Amino acid sequence: MTDRADPPAPKAPAAHAIRRHALVFALSSAAGISLVLACGMDFPNQLLDDREGTLKSTPATSFAYEASHLVVPDDALRIARAVPRPAQSPDPDSPPPEAGMEALTPLQQNRIVMMRNAIDGDSAYNQGDGIPPAIRLYTAGAVDYALARKGIPGDYAEHARQHFQAVLDLPDGQGQSRAVWAAYMLGRLQQERFFATGNAEARAAAAHAFAQARALARQGAPDPLSLAVASYGEQARSYLMAGGSACGWKAFLTSAPCADHIEAANLTHAIGLYAQQAARGATGGVISLQLIAAWAMADPRRAQRLIEDPIGQKLLVAYALARTGDIVNDDPATASDYDAPDRGGLGYHDAARGLRGNDCPYCTAIRTIRPNPAIVTLVDAIQARGLNHIAQADRLAALAYRGGRYDLAKTLATMQPGPLSHWVLAKLAIQHGDLAAASRHYADAAKGFPTLHDDLAPEEISRLRAEQGVLTLSRGQYVAAFDCLYTAAASAGSRSGIAFDAAYVAERVLTTDELRHYVDAHIPATHGPAIPWAAPPEPDTIRMILARRLVRAGRISESLGYFPEDNDPRYAIDGKPTPFRTWARTYGNALHDAQHRWTAVGRAQAWFTAATIARTHGMDIMGTEQDPDYAVFHGGFSMGAGRTVAVLVPPDNQPTLPITRKARTAAALPGPLVTEGERTRFAASEAAPYRRFHYRAIAVDQAENAADLLPPRSQAFAAVLCQAAGWGTGADADLYHRYVRQGAAVPFAKDFGRHCAAPDFQSAALDSYARPFQPLHRWLHRHLIMPIAGLMARL
Repeated sequence: MTDRADPPAPKAPAAHAIRRHALVFALSSAAGISLVLACGMDFPNQLLDDREGTLKSTPATSFAYEASHLVVPDDALRIARAVPRPAQSPDPDSPPPEAGMEALTPLQQNRIVMMRNAIDGDSAYNQGDGIPPAIRLYTAGAVDYALARKGIPGDYAEHARQHFQAVLDLPDGQGQSRAVWAAYMLGRLQQERFFATGNAEARAAAAHAFAQARALARQGAPDPLSLAVASYGEQARSYLMAGGSACGWKAFLTSAPCADHIEAANLTHAIGLYAQQAARGATGGVISLQLIAAWAMADPRRAQRLIEDPIGQKLLVAYALARTGDIVNDDPATASDYDAPDRGGLGYHDAARGLRGNDCPYCTAIRTIRPNPAIVTLVDAIQARGLNHIAQADRLAALAYRGGRYDLAKTLATMQPGPLSHWVLAKLAIQHGDLAAASRHYADAAKGFPTLHDDLAPEEISRLRAEQGVLTLSRGQYVAAFDCLYTAAASAGSRSGIAFDAAYVAERVLTTDELRHYVDAHIPATHGPAIPWAAPPEPDTIRMILARRLVRAGRISESLGYFPEDNDPRYAIDGKPTPFRTWARTYGNALHDAQHRWTAVGRAQAWFTAATIARTHGMDIMGTEQDPDYAVFHGGFSMGAGRTVAVLVPPDNQPTLPITRKARTAAALPGPLVTEGERTRFAASEAAPYRRFHYRAIAVDQAENAADLLPPRSQAFAAVLCQAAGWGTGADADLYHRYVRQGAAVPFAKDFGRHCAAPDFQSAALDSYARPFQPLHRWLHRHLIMPIAGLMARL
């Protein structure tokens, strides 16, 4: 729909490096205090946050996907995808050749640059010795075309037409390399003549030239710029005319009178051409369709003009489902409110979902949500034409459900069986409280995936499978629920709300053995190159959750195979590997030695080794993915994933921290659609002790175990307590008081907990042997050594 004309000899876009910027999480202080979020991270929406609302909400759809599937292409024309430049370029500092220039030598490419700077097309042609005929003629025509566009006096448009036609007239296939380009530019010239004169013959000539460009591309003529696909959009512009004036995108965006005066037949023709363009992968076609749909939905009379045509009807239904919100608190302006789901919102307001009330921290208080009158009017208008004139009954069924027309939605859904229809029927069953029927419809909807591709967009399939998981979890089928959520999360991404839901079930609902059996059967270890700042893929996330659960359960030897390999480049930091397995193995060995070494000091040293690893690498090998440690955010946040329960002292105006597992479970899992079995499993899987960075408390306990086995007056005893006092658990005062009560004076006592010496376990071990001889040593010192020393002094 754009009024901007592409340059006649466009250059390839400059290569830009695309960098992935990671969210940088500021870590909590050593005292374990959570961050205060002023304008903090936007957490993605989790489906389990509001299970009833999730299951009642209108099936999610993607306008871009729907717009690109309004028609089915009958040929192989598609937008050309850029081919990445080889990593080992012979001259990495030189720019890549322009599209269509790859076969030319550098000298020929320089000559093309000179030709483009010529005063006119004939001069350009005369400078083109040594250039292939098609490229020489096309470049000459491009120079004349550019002069004509600038309005320079002269018959440049006609000269350009002659040069472009000459390309097509070259014998023996000599014009093949520029045939599509030349036909496309002939269409542009004729179309501009039509815009200038209104001559219908010029529009027909433009359509013929554009069709010729597409035919040449289908026959294999080179089209690196995808001009054949672009020709659909160019041709569509010629039908957006009113009273001899072209109606560009601004007319639709601003609802100018020009757009309203376009004849219905011409508007329908333009929509059909844009649909062909969009179906071949052109973003421009999708954008043009979106502008027309938004313009039509703003006035029922416009919409009425489009629903007579099947493609126009499908376009409006798709736009209404994906890009139109319902009305909040009777304020029509709220129809355009949009809170992105990946930033914690719910998308557009949806009356079918119902009220979320005050549990939505991202939105203002909502008193009422009513179906958008524009949606209701559209459904009524399409229904009035008769059920036999409905282009897509399943899409209209979803829209009828959105508008509260449940009987009509059921009728339409049964007319066209398929994934979306079953999805709608599942929603209707939930509205009636029939979870068993809803489960059957979800299963039927998902039955064809992933082999079916055209009925729903990939993100819609992911959402459907995730909702199936929510319902399955609410029916107490825990492993099956995880399977649905994990499958959905694998395509949604590791930082999506669905991935957080899957992680919650893996960590807090499944038993450790259930999760292990699932992982062994369905989630093999993955390998891959380093991807800076990227989140781990979903399979690795689940395997890590299992590994850390096994460590927390004391099954450390079983955990090793589920951690990434020590040399996995995806987990390297500053080029150095992250040795998860080595840390876990060393920790397990230390715990074993703490129980089985022969000497008390040896066991103490093992306890301290375990404590040091727990404090230093506890997040990596035993931290909880979600509450209370939040390894998913590297410990940087204490909310935003899973079923959050406050783990710090809350503000004065907030409820106090639940002090029992039962109370914390009730706080985390309120409301309907939560089974008692889930609550029981949630409580049983809680981290012990339940506190922020719980592994730090474990480390302190292990350090005190070491101190219990050391001679109280030894340096090692003081050093172990000193080290533990600096581990940020709030136990520093108790540890210091124990040292004062039991320990001996040491040089680092004045800076206890901050600057500590390493424990000298060797001396502590010797101390246990020397202690029985200390009285004899004092007697000898007093009665033998000192008198002898005095006698020697008198000699």
